Amino acid sequence: MKKNVALLLLLVCTSISYFIISCRHERLETCEEINFQITATKTDALLNNANGTITLTATGGHGFKYSLNAGPLQDTGYFSGLEPFQTYRIVGYNSMGCTDTVVVPIGSFNPCQGVTINVTTTKVDASPGLANGSINATATGGSGYTYSLNGGAFQSSGAFSNLAAGTYTVAAQSSTGCLGTSQVTIGTINPCAGVTVAVTTTQVNPTINLANGSITAAATGGTGFTYSINNGAFQASGTFSNLAAGTYTITAKNASGCLGAKQVSLTGINPCAGITVTVTTTQVNPATGLSNGSITASATGGSGFTYSLNGGAFQANGSFSNLATGNYTITAKNSAGCTGTTAVALGSTNPCAGVTITVATTQVNPTIGQSNGSITASATGSTVFTYSINNGTFQASGVFSNLAAGTYTITAKSSAGCLGTKQVTLTASDPCAGITVAVTTTQVNPSTGLSNGSITASATGGTGFTYSINNGAFQASGIFSNLAAGTYTITAKNSNGCTGTRQVTLAATSPCTNVNIVITATIVHTTPCVTATNNGSITVTATGSTGLTYNIGGGAYQASNVFSNLNAASYLIGVKDANGCTKTQTVTVGVVPKGPLFTQVRAVITTKCGSCHLNGGNSAGYNFDADCSIVSKWSQINKACVTFQMNQMPPSQQLPASEKAMITNWVNAGHRYTD
Repeated sequence: MKKNVALLLLLVCTSISYFIISCRHERLETCEEINFQITATKTDALLNNANGTITLTATGGHGFKYSLNAGPLQDTGYFSGLEPFQTYRIVGYNSMGCTDTVVVPIGSFNPCQGVTINVTTTKVDASPGLANGSINATATGGSGYTYSLNGGAFQSSGAFSNLAAGTYTVAAQSSTGCLGTSQVTIGTINPCAGVTVAVTTTQVNPTINLANGSITAAATGGTGFTYSINNGAFQASGTFSNLAAGTYTITAKNASGCLGAKQVSLTGINPCAGITVTVTTTQVNPATGLSNGSITASATGGSGFTYSLNGGAFQANGSFSNLATGNYTITAKNSAGCTGTTAVALGSTNPCAGVTITVATTQVNPTIGQSNGSITASATGSTVFTYSINNGTFQASGVFSNLAAGTYTITAKSSAGCLGTKQVTLTASDPCAGITVAVTTTQVNPSTGLSNGSITASATGGTGFTYSINNGAFQASGIFSNLAAGTYTITAKNSNGCTGTRQVTLAATSPCTNVNIVITATIVHTTPCVTATNNGSITVTATGSTGLTYNIGGGAYQASNVFSNLNAASYLIGVKDANGCTKTQTVTVGVVPKGPLFTQVRAVITTKCGSCHLNGGNSAGYNFDADCSIVSKWSQINKACVTFQMNQMPPSQQLPASEKAMITNWVNAGHRYTD
């Protein structure tokens, strides 16, 4: 297994995967001389686990590396995660290339062999029908225990609670997986053995025919009592209210479910025995034919009285109002339900005896044909009057408006219902008698074919004027706009309805008379041989009017006076002012002249290359009849005529230096049509 000297010398002078040794002239030690070897220690795997390990140590040299089962080299000699019942071959290397091999078998062992896990338990039995038992388990024979109940999940605690009566299996498992079990039977205990629940009660007997009795219960013989009446639902309180006369069974139950019961009899009592309710009243008789009488009652023989009129609903107040003449029965009832009654007869009185109601009025006569008259009434002889006109509904105000000419009856009524009347005659008056409404106007004549004229009217002969045109609706303003040429009638009406008229004739005028629009165009001519080719423009300047817009070629008018993206051609430019007056002018966009450098180059090509590339000639794929062909092929012309990077052109002879200079100057200037 040792390398010979020749192999060692070869390795010393050669680079390997994990170290490099430089060749030296002095003598080196051999693998036999340094005695390189590896030794191994192992840990067998647990049963059914891949957790075996091998640890290697090496002597003889340095720079040790290790390979397991021909796997990759590693610096450490520790290998873990090894399966049982396998044999592993480890090869060790040092920095000189010396190797050594060991073979290590990994066995298996059972950590629970010879180990006995003992489980001991204590228990608490369950109450009947409840899951309140418990088991507490501990284990010996190992360490790191977890516990399981009836094959369930393992837990760190050995305590299991909330258990009903039954048989349970408790398992304990050590940290190495060793198991021990114990069976535990939880029995049933009787929580009521030796316990007597005693019930005591106090009671309040009900009133006869009422359910206002009560029973209050208390119990001994445990804690946490709840109570039931006549086998009903149990409740935390021992008080049962709203009970009628009768026999009741009260049951008390403690926290353990132990029961005790007691029967209680409630008897009806008469709260009115020996009580006399006496009712006294005062009364106000109603006026004849009215329901304005009243009765006020009070009572003795108890407290908390309520009162009823003629068997109606009881109320807290003993006053009854809005009563007519007649016989009434007043009933008083105290808080215990005891009653007493008294009869009251209401007579009638005449509140207007000896009372005279006098009505006074002022009036405003209406205008002829209108309902703008009014009557204002007041009354004396009593208080709190209301007023009616022509037997209509009474109102608080004595003012009646919007009345036409005619005879009206005003009635005043006092708070006691006493009446007084007065007749009032309204006569029509003419508010325009002696009034002359004069209308004056100013006008703005409209433009021909347009509705932009106006009339402004004012009036005298009154106040509060409104105005109408051609018998239309009246308006507050005297201004009428948006009028075409024609004859119009303006009517003014004052606040009394008096009117006056005036005719106004609007004549059409031309807005373009004396308007002279002058157009000046600034032109940018098109430049050939560039993109885009439609690079001309026209900027229009116009004077002679306002609100100017512009168009080109008869198109839509626009606010901008600039027209771009134009080809060389003649264009009709139009200008329109705010009144629609127009002016047109033809403007021509031309082509910018050739630049002097391009002209020189064009002359050279025409003179020297005409037989091959002009007049339809297309030698080598180039034709220069069009100026833009020369511009687009500037690089090929330069390479063929000046630098000779392509075939020489013309092929017959080289250009003289002066003509080459012309081409060079044009190229350096930008090789454009305009250079």
